[in-house]
Amino acid sequence: CQLFSNKAKTDKKRSPAFFVFERIEKRSIFVQKTIMAYYHICSDGNHSFALFLSDGEFKAAMNAVAICALITKVDILAFVLMDNHFHFAVRAESEERCRRFILELKRIRGIRLAVNPERRGVMRRLPVQIVAVNDEDYLRVLICYILKNPTKARKGMFYNYRWGSGSLYFNTGIPATVTRVKDCGMRKVKEVVGTHCRLPEDWLIDDGAILPINYICTEDVERLFRSTRSFMFFLSKNADESIEKDYKEWNDINLDDTEMRRERDVIAKKVFGTSRLRDLSGPDRITLAKHLRRRFLCSSKQLSRVVQVPLKEIEQKVF
Repeated sequence: CQLFSNKAKTDKKRSPAFFVFERIEKRSIFVQKTIMAYYHICSDGNHSFALFLSDGEFKAAMNAVAICALITKVDILAFVLMDNHFHFAVRAESEERCRRFILELKRIRGIRLAVNPERRGVMRRLPVQIVAVNDEDYLRVLICYILKNPTKARKGMFYNYRWGSGSLYFNTGIPATVTRVKDCGMRKVKEVVGTHCRLPEDWLIDDGAILPINYICTEDVERLFRSTRSFMFFLSKNADESIEKDYKEWNDINLDDTEMRRERDVIAKKVFGTSRLRDLSGPDRITLAKHLRRRFLCSSKQLSRVVQVPLKEIEQKVF
């Protein structure tokens, strides 16, 4: 079963991306064909603010991803949420539908973050790119690139990372503590996942989270790779450049910002008597950045994010 048909590769008039999937939808006495295409959605990891600061925020974001995919009718093949950026490989009718998906995700997360004055507007200002995927090989490489993000960021192996889809493929394991939506009732679902959105009755919930197995197209991904051996082969390939050429103005994130913020607070407490970044003046933050640079050899972009000072000022005063 090919996800990219020969007909799709020769027809260039209907979409900037190849037509990779035909969804058949029954409408009373006629059948309507909807042409689907694949896209890579990613945010810029070089901004100054963390998107997710705790397990609770990651869990809420995972639930938001499920709800946004459901209401915008975007199929997710693979995704990962990192503390300061995210990636999605999706299937949708158009780039506009992808844009609706990401705007809805920004809106839901923005409401959650608005309770903290320092993080108000973070999601609204977050730059996001949507790039069409034009062939099967690129799609395979893209999925593996997304899944390997936690490993590259030194957060362990991708299949053990909780905030993404890395553990789902070629794996039939489901937690024993799961509960089906139909067994909970809508009031209980609202208490657990914090939404009035009507979820499918067969969806699974565990520990307050909508499980990704509900909305990730794992069977399509497994069909794309055909076997576990092929999947592992593509995961072992270092094809980052083929992905990053589409985002050449953004540098890949390799260091763990969460750990660096923890070190930042320790140093700030020792040097300035406070671990709260908002209590530090501009010159104090530059001094703090110099301490972090000397001790950890972190990049200018990471320093900009961690001490929340514009990148240009960091490059001028620290490097």
